[in-house]
Amino acid sequence: MNDMSKLSVATDAAANPLAMLAGEKRPDLLRDEVLAEIFAATVAERPDHAALTDGTRRLSYAEVWAAAGRQARGLHLAGVGPGDLVGLWMPRGIDLLIAQIAITRAGAAWVPFDAEAPVERISTCLNDAAAKGIVTCAGWTARAEDTERTVWTPEALAAAADDVEPPARAAGLTKDHPAYLIYTSGSTGTPKAIVISHRNI
Repeated sequence: MNDMSKLSVATDAAANPLAMLAGEKRPDLLRDEVLAEIFAATVAERPDHAALTDGTRRLSYAEVWAAAGRQARGLHLAGVGPGDLVGLWMPRGIDLLIAQIAITRAGAAWVPFDAEAPVERISTCLNDAAAKGIVTCAGWTARAEDTERTVWTPEALAAAADDVEPPARAAGLTKDHPAYLIYTSGSTGTPKAIVISHRNI
C-alpha cells in the first residue's frame, strides 16, 4: 500500500468510523427469538445434563426449566407480563439464576441489584423503572418492603402457581422488548438506566 492509499484509508476512517467496522451483511443470521427460547432449545437438546451446580446442589436443565416455569407462572398470575420490569435482589447462586429465567419466561425484564446495594438506591431505581415489584430471598423481604414495591420470594411465586405450563415466549413478547435493565452510577451520581433488549442479546 503506498502512502496515498494509506492516507485515503485513514481519511475514510476518520470521516466514517463505522467504515472500519462494517463487514458482510448477513440478515440470515438474525433470528426472531427471545432469551427464554434460547434457553429452551438447550433444555430440549439436553434435559438431563447438569445446568447449575454449587457444590451442594445439582440441577439439570429440565429441573431448572421446571422451577423457573413455576415462578414465571406465579409472576403471570400476579399481573406481570411483556414490557414490565421486575427488580431482582438476591445473593449470587442457583436461586438467583432460576429467578432470572422465571422473570424472562413471564415476559418481563429483570432489574438486578448487588447483594450489598442499599435499599435507598434500590428504591430509587425501582421508582425510575416503574417496576411492578421485586423478587428477593426470604431473609431480605423485610428490607425489600422498604422499597414500597410488591415483594415476592421464589418460594411464594412457585406456591402461587397453578398447573399451567408457561410457554418459552410469553404472549405478546417481541425481541424488541427489554430483557434486562441495569443501572450505572451516572456521571452526576444519579443512577442511569441502560436497557438491553432480547434483540441485543
